[in-house]
Amino acid sequence: MRPTFLARLATALVAGALVAACGGGQLEPFAPTRVLAFGDELSTIEADGRKYSINGFKQVTVNGTATDDLTTLDCTRLPIWIQTVAASFSLAFDRCLGTATAATGQVLARPAQKVADFAAQVAAVQGAPFGEKDLALVMFGLNDILELYGRYTGANRDTLIAEARTRGAALGGQVNALARRGPAVVLLTVPDIGLSPFALAQNTAGDTSRSKLISDLVATFNNRMSVELINDGRLIGLVFADIEVQNNVKFKENFGLTNVTQAACQTSAVLPACTTASLVTGAGATTWLWADSLLLSPAGQARLGLLAESRARNNPF
Repeated sequence: MRPTFLARLATALVAGALVAACGGGQLEPFAPTRVLAFGDELSTIEADGRKYSINGFKQVTVNGTATDDLTTLDCTRLPIWIQTVAASFSLAFDRCLGTATAATGQVLARPAQKVADFAAQVAAVQGAPFGEKDLALVMFGLNDILELYGRYTGANRDTLIAEARTRGAALGGQVNALARRGPAVVLLTVPDIGLSPFALAQNTAGDTSRSKLISDLVATFNNRMSVELINDGRLIGLVFADIEVQNNVKFKENFGLTNVTQAACQTSAVLPACTTASLVTGAGATTWLWADSLLLSPAGQARLGLLAESRARNNPF
């Protein structure tokens, strides 16, 4: 049983007692009116609506049959996790309105961003000051892990692990600071990219120490970040994206996956240019876990979105 659940249970019991003392009634469900997305490629929607995953096309009806229009992308199809959460609250991001007539969300996430870039993203939020009707979606750390792994010499593992711990703590502190400013925060851990095609390709025959190092950096970063968080359930909801990816790999059939070790996109279709028309033979946007060698397909993104939505709805924000 995770500490966040215990905190949530205690809060709910106290709230229930207060409601009973006041003659009955229900706690008001959390209903955000603005959603803000912070992070890196895993949470980015470009100005033209493309995502760093597999992009889908607009569907048209031809002779009574729905078919893809291969000349027009539809940013609402094959959504990434932040879109799943926003849509569940009838909110729409500025970079992918869909059928909405006005934006109720902002995508501050950008490619190649690291923990050190979080503060600048927060400062770039437009409009009203943060408030209790805001929902902040946060996932950082992918590029920090890649940077640290890129420094590996074979003899500096402990130094890199220590730096991952420091960066995880820094992220936790910044998330706490954001939560204290008013918004409900749903925070995702870094997915375990030690299981990605990129990491697997780093290994030599019979030696898995490279992919293990990447997984260890991810675990260290995530563990230190989670320890740093305010843990009362009212301000921050934590989603374990690393464990979800591990489960997807270990029990792929249970998640409707057929491939969890290879990239679905052709190497020539560099993200965000990958579409359902540029996949390798046999690949599927909803049956392969990885879009390219590092980033999740719509299948992986969908799982994270469902977990994040559940956390946003069930935490006592």
